[in-house]
Amino acid sequence: MMFFLRAAFWLAIVSVFVPRDFAGEAMDLPFDTASTRIDAGQAVDSWCVDREALCEAGAEAVQLGGFLAGFAATQIETAIEDRQASAS
Repeated sequence: MMFFLRAAFWLAIVSVFVPRDFAGEAMDLPFDTASTRIDAGQAVDSWCVDREALCEAGAEAVQLGGFLAGFAATQIETAIEDRQASAS
């Protein structure tokens, strides 16, 4: 808990000294995000037509990352449950 109090304190101190235009101008985002996603998907599809092996490797890497993330979440959940059981 003390960590969060210190972090909040220092964040407040730093925010006082940050200039107003630190992040630059506001970005003008498109309102139609669905069409933007479709446009991005079409660009990726056309790029993957020329580089099939690279896209397949990327898809496999994403699947492996998802598996490892799920496995890690399961292990963490089991460790937390074991610790709670041993504490009681």
